Amino acid sequence: MPKMEQLDLFGGEPTPIYTKKEWFDMFVEHCNKIYEERGGKTGEYCCGYHWCCDECEQKLCNGCADCVATIIEIYESFGYEIDRSDIDFDNFEKRARKLYESNTNKH
Repeated sequence: MPKMEQLDLFGGEPTPIYTKKEWFDMFVEHCNKIYEERGGKTGEYCCGYHWCCDECEQKLCNGCADCVATIIEIYESFGYEIDRSDIDFDNFEKRARKLYESNTNKH
């Protein structure tokens, strides 16, 4: 399936809108890179040590794919849709974490 494009009203290059699989795979690749670079020292994306592990169902068991699936599920559970033209995965994860923590801190 070809990528769709979102037109830029200010004359710039069109922004690609990735398929769900493309966006998911790029997010996984991003997380795998972080895990390889510093996960062992910081716990980032290490099973049982990342912020979203309590919600993980371990369905995929393929690198950081479970982390990504969990983060997406958390984000969507608040009624938000993913902008698949936005590949700033760090910012996306920060938003998902903020939503999650704001909900879990209310006892």
